[in-house]
Amino acid sequence: MAPHPLNNRDMSENSLPVRLADVSVVIPAYNAAGFIIDALQSITRQTLFPQEVIVIDDGSSDATYQVVHDWKQKENLPFTLHLQKQANKGLPATRNVGILQATGQWIALLDADDIWEPVHLQQLVAAVALRLSAVAAYGAGRLLVGDSINPQAYDDFWDNPSKKYGQKIDGSACLLVNSDIFPRLIQGNFIKPSSLMFAKTVGGKTMLFDENLRTAEDREFLVRMVFLGEFVYDPTPITQYRWHDDNISQGKNAKRNMENGMRALKVIFNNPALGLGGRDRAACHAQVRASAKEYLYICGQRGWSEYRSGLAFIYAQFGLAKALGALNPKHIVRSLVSRGP
Repeated sequence: MAPHPLNNRDMSENSLPVRLADVSVVIPAYNAAGFIIDALQSITRQTLFPQEVIVIDDGSSDATYQVVHDWKQKENLPFTLHLQKQANKGLPATRNVGILQATGQWIALLDADDIWEPVHLQQLVAAVALRLSAVAAYGAGRLLVGDSINPQAYDDFWDNPSKKYGQKIDGSACLLVNSDIFPRLIQGNFIKPSSLMFAKTVGGKTMLFDENLRTAEDREFLVRMVFLGEFVYDPTPITQYRWHDDNISQGKNAKRNMENGMRALKVIFNNPALGLGGRDRAACHAQVRASAKEYLYICGQRGWSEYRSGLAFIYAQFGLAKALGALNPKHIVRSLVSRGP
């Protein structure tokens, strides 16, 4: 059973009681000088504060560290802010550094370019209170493009997977999500990290990201966690997910992200601790086939050399049968006539 995140500790600041939750916020930051103060200020506007915020500058070449340092010096913060700089390690490793340093029993993730709504932590704490055995909670998010917030919840951009697979919790608008969601979760991560709060330790083990996955690490992490316990989904919009030219998931990185997505599928399929049954293994095979075909389609648009290297990648990861199954004569012809991007 995961610990409850309310630690019932109050901190007095100018004689005003401040409610703290047993939550550590982990913010990995890379070249985030233009956005990170918005993220930090959104934490200061919370109706329930974390006990600490950990900001890790992952080898930025801009002024990220100095911007946060200067902001910290000016603010009278109701929580402890830890700031450090390291050589670049990548997103999964940087999150892990923060998780390992965290003193809270619950971890809330916040990417440096995203923003929390004022009720973010309050809603997540209330969500896990509905199911004391829950190991995580997540809420709805909306896209922030420039200064405009899309009114549609992020879940709705997909196929409403949280609502489709979640089970209603009596007396609440929240839904209970368990490992039945696995076939949909491996198709693409609809749970944004900035909307997630999870128990730091589950089953005696600290929950860490796979540092060998540069992207799609959150998908593999969530699969691992949902097999360890239930999630609670709160449909309240609690996160603003910023969409901009530098997003790691932009189209210019589509080929690389698809490769990492397939690597994550391989890690998931080969993880004996998950104890995947026949339905889940079949879902993995189906997703590999679909991903491989889409991946080769993208490769084919970039020319024969890219198509051939893409085919070699699938063969190396999944073997000859999967590589041959992904072949499409139309894509081959397209690759032969394409001049690439």
